[in-house]
Amino acid sequence: MDDFFADRFRDETYADDEPVHVFRADQYGSADQGLWVPERLWARLRLVAAAYELRLLPILDGTSDPVFLNAVQVSTLLEELRFIGQILSDPLVESLVRALVDLAAGRSQVASKDSIGIEFP
Repeated sequence: MDDFFADRFRDETYADDEPVHVFRADQYGSADQGLWVPERLWARLRLVAAAYELRLLPILDGTSDPVFLNAVQVSTLLEELRFIGQILSDPLVESLVRALVDLAAGRSQVASKDSIGIEFP
């Protein structure tokens, strides 16, 4: 790979990005828990999903804040994340997908009817 683009695969490239906060809305405890995803990596995930004509991820674009997903939507999110994780050879996206799948597949404490919350910058 050309060194000119190598920074796209380094965490530090995105260190100053505004974060997208993805968290479990159905668990007790601090809302600060969850994942803080650099905005450009979230965009990469969404745009790949859009390129493959997936339904949910492309619409999670930050035009409304926050977004809460119910159990059915989380199931769709998991399917889409797993698909992207299988087709992409991008270590940052692969790591992000694993973390998001772990978060989304977590057990509910039924603190809310919604399962996942997403707050955009």
